[in-house]
Amino acid sequence: MQWSKLKQKMEENFAPSVQGRVHVFATRYTTGSYYMVRAWLTLDKVEIVNFSTPDNGNRFGWDTPAIHERIAPEERHTDQAAEKGEFSREDFFDACWEYTNTSIEAAHESQNPIIQAFAMLDRRTGKRRLQKVVPETLHPLPLQLWKLRCECEGL
Repeated sequence: MQWSKLKQKMEENFAPSVQGRVHVFATRYTTGSYYMVRAWLTLDKVEIVNFSTPDNGNRFGWDTPAIHERIAPEERHTDQAAEKGEFSREDFFDACWEYTNTSIEAAHESQNPIIQAFAMLDRRTGKRRLQKVVPETLHPLPLQLWKLRCECEGL
């Protein structure tokens, strides 16, 4: 599946309350380069998280830890959905592919914070499920999108 089709599928799955406000993007900055690539999420046309492969490579090199173990809580900045270099574009694409082929229950239970973030935006996540979320257990990325969704749903 091409990126444009995957992007369309992802954004069509967003809840009506956030459709048109949250968008996903991906790019490559030079032809033939598999390193100078990134993806990002925007909220009201403002970038909220960057999935940059060069930043990820600079931070972790070739020894990248598991996606849910990358940044210790005490090393986080409280105002950021994700730390610089925490995720690569490849992490983002892997999460997109996995998310489109999984149930909403599995997405909410996933160890991958990117998949959890998409689950917070999904139309299959209802108000009752949003109310049952324990915010203290969430990575900052899905937490920020959970707050957005609750605000949009009037919770």
